[in-house]
Amino acid sequence: MRTWPIVAAMVSLGTVLVAAPAPAVADVLVPDAPDTNGIRAIGKGIKEIGAESLLVLNYAKEGDTSSIRTTNITGLSFRYFIVKNLNLEANVSYFYKGDNAAARQGGIFTLGGNYLINIGKGLFLNPGIAGGGFYGKQPIKGAPPGTPSLTLVGGTARLGFGLSFYASPKFNLFARPEAVVFVGTVGDGTTSASLLNVDGGFNVGMNYVF
Repeated sequence: MRTWPIVAAMVSLGTVLVAAPAPAVADVLVPDAPDTNGIRAIGKGIKEIGAESLLVLNYAKEGDTSSIRTTNITGLSFRYFIVKNLNLEANVSYFYKGDNAAARQGGIFTLGGNYLINIGKGLFLNPGIAGGGFYGKQPIKGAPPGTPSLTLVGGTARLGFGLSFYASPKFNLFARPEAVVFVGTVGDGTTSASLLNVDGGFNVGMNYVF
């Protein structure tokens, strides 16, 4: 007769275990499994594609001459999460550096990564770093029409730290202070000069998540 209380206790324990809520796996956003309880982690295999724009004041030094000008860097990014909360990112951007009649224009390509640190439902700190190269052109001030533009070429690095907010399993917004460093040359051959640009501003963007 004493076995009945033991059996009843085991049945009760099993019922409790079955009825108990499962671990918060739904808080981890994974491919083809939309979050239902508030995103607290981004799982491996998640991909993002989006647009971003960085508006900055630019400091430049070339040889012995320095200047400050406005800069806009606008581009597209693709991110792939290789492990939970860590993604690899490829970015292609267009830059415009206003300097009266000699505005600089060109392209930037970088590869890097971002690590997301959860601080609330759907909200993450988003530090990131990337490196790559740039290529562009600059007209010569006061030169006759048809004069070839100067060539800009070199390496670039990007560093940012800000916030990302996953408003839904398919959409997020981010905003962060970011620095973009250009190191290279301006001009051609023996007439080229060293180039150092440091752009610092606020990068904002939105992404489609899939």
